[in-house]
Amino acid sequence: MQQYNYFRFIEKIKEKDRADYPVILMHGFNEFLGENIIDTLSNRFLESRSDFNYRRYYFDHEDSCTVNDILNDAASSNFFLQSRKIIVITIRDQKKLTFKKNELEELREYLAKPNKNTILIIYLSLNLMRDDYKSVKKQKVDKLLGKLDTPSLIAVDLDKINEKEIYQFIKKELKKSNISITASALDKLSDIKGDDIATVLGQMPLFEIIDKTDNIIDTEDIDQIISGISTHSIWDLTEAIEKEDVGKYLNVLRYLFINGIKAPFIIGTLITHYNKIYTAKFLLKSHFSAYDIGKILAQPSFILNRFLNSVKHFSEDKLLRILDLIYKIDLEAKTSGEESVKLSLQNFIFQVSMI
Repeated sequence: MQQYNYFRFIEKIKEKDRADYPVILMHGFNEFLGENIIDTLSNRFLESRSDFNYRRYYFDHEDSCTVNDILNDAASSNFFLQSRKIIVITIRDQKKLTFKKNELEELREYLAKPNKNTILIIYLSLNLMRDDYKSVKKQKVDKLLGKLDTPSLIAVDLDKINEKEIYQFIKKELKKSNISITASALDKLSDIKGDDIATVLGQMPLFEIIDKTDNIIDTEDIDQIISGISTHSIWDLTEAIEKEDVGKYLNVLRYLFINGIKAPFIIGTLITHYNKIYTAKFLLKSHFSAYDIGKILAQPSFILNRFLNSVKHFSEDKLLRILDLIYKIDLEAKTSGEESVKLSLQNFIFQVSMI
């Protein structure tokens, strides 16, 4: 079994001939990347998609076809250009990862002598949360890979992808449009996305259409690209908290909600903001310069003075108590409904005023 990650396999498609892809099994929580691979293969090896040369079968609940039907379809294509095929078996239900004994035997027989004129893709596009996927991968996906482990099988792990590869891809794609992105902007991406950093790959068009200065994407552009709001909205929110301006805080919060910004994003931003303030207070005590603090905490120059004013405004005790309040709301966000969390965010300003 040959094994690839997403980027290595995309590069392989650009270099190799159709005969090198007899059977592909794509798996991972980042299953949306599988669609990019299917599109890349289609563009590379099909003149244009049609009902004849591109077929997709779904294994959900009650299937209208069998594994044998699909393999017969795969075996029917020939070397004529218009007779070549891409066939996709899309598995959405984790129960369908456990093939019957005769189905496994049929798959292994096909793998032993695959049709070189067909690209057969087994696409595990499971409808699961991240933690659930980890459990299913260990219990079912890895076992399926083991049972189908033959020289003809190419396994593509859609999760085996690191930040460095993603950053290189982003910079390379933006360079084609004469756009650059700063290191601090990439760090901001990582802060916002966390474990979901790979989803940035599906948002690349937003990087090109965003209103930017001198074709450079900097930290202040990232919030708007990822969330659809501008950085000043978050700063307005934190400024209202510092001034204990209840009216302004509630108006900005309402604006964010109306524009579709989810409560967990706002909570995460507030946690990051106040943790940075707490860290900056320590750095100031240790005689770090304003420039060094901005660099360490990835604060762009245009908001650095405003940020340092916030640092001086808070006592350590008040900062810790504010962070304690936010973390309690964050815990509530993981255990309660959205409306309850929105109400807690609205009440947050009143709790801060009472400190």
